[in-house]
Amino acid sequence: MSEIIDWPCSLIRALDVSHFIQWTSREAGANLAGVPQIITPNMGAWRVDITIPRDFDGMRVKEFEALVSEMRGRYNVANLCICDPYKYGSRVSPKQLPFTDGTWFSDGTGFVDPTQSTEPIVTTAPVAAGDNQLYVDLTNPVRPSFRLGDMFSVNGFLYRVVRRNAAGWVKFEPAARAPIPAGTVLQTDPPRFRGRFLDDMQGQRTRQYLKWGQSITVSFIEAFDR
Repeated sequence: MSEIIDWPCSLIRALDVSHFIQWTSREAGANLAGVPQIITPNMGAWRVDITIPRDFDGMRVKEFEALVSEMRGRYNVANLCICDPYKYGSRVSPKQLPFTDGTWFSDGTGFVDPTQSTEPIVTTAPVAAGDNQLYVDLTNPVRPSFRLGDMFSVNGFLYRVVRRNAAGWVKFEPAARAPIPAGTVLQTDPPRFRGRFLDDMQGQRTRQYLKWGQSITVSFIEAFDR
């Protein structure tokens, strides 16, 4: 059985990242004739491409090579941080604290947490697998709603907000991979993604004179079998 391999955010240090939904193809590898298999048209599958810059830290180069080895080509599944400078994070919605008696300011807000962590976004109603709408709590304390294009994850499944309103209604893509119970905290800072290497040669990195690792792009396709 495949393993979930955690990819540390600190090791990735992405130079460029692409998060793209392939709508007409969910690749399951090539068949015996070498033709890519397509399963469930229009369901969509995330493809994530990460470009890692040249690295002059020899220990970090070796750690990356060891991580690639643990992936065993397309066999194991990576648990990745989604690097997004525009994320729904502490700059958008910092963690807030009430007064000692549990009450908030008259406008419903609270004291900003000095740690600057993110105020959680929590679902207020259950979402069935295959649905693509949810409701989130924006009170106690008052906080901003998701913005168009914001990404969140639930159990390693990645979603993007495509419509929303100020009352906490959100439409997202792709459709929910699994049920999302009411009271679920949506992960936004950072969202997580589980995917396999696009092919067995991903992660092959050249060392220049055995001293540093050249820049490399690694590509992942969403993993559904967990």
